[in-house]
Amino acid sequence: MSFFNIFKKKKTTEKNIDAANEPITWKNTTNASDFFEGYNIAITDLESNGEVAAAETLRADKTQLQLDFIERFEKEIHSKTAGIQDIDTRTKIVIDAISSIRKYNSEMPIAVRTRLAQAKKNLIGE
Repeated sequence: MSFFNIFKKKKTTEKNIDAANEPITWKNTTNASDFFEGYNIAITDLESNGEVAAAETLRADKTQLQLDFIERFEKEIHSKTAGIQDIDTRTKIVIDAISSIRKYNSEMPIAVRTRLAQAKKNLIGE
């Protein structure tokens, strides 16, 4: 391996390219209002189309869908705050972002609220 090969940029994988081309829906968004409102609209649409079993399946998967959302949300906020050196600024951004999800506390089971608290702790770094 030559010395110059160390600095060459690695090629992106197809998986990363496919993820970038995927349209943003309530199932893969990191926006709290899009996710929670989209979830409720999806259930309403399924029930109005007579797909009661699909709506019940979606309700049964509610906790896992919300946990997946928190995971995506945490990764995005981490990437947004990674370059910020000022602790107060970074903390304010994290708290504001978490507050946007806390509006939906009544829709979240305790496991999801606990995971959100862990995400906040991880993002702030305390």
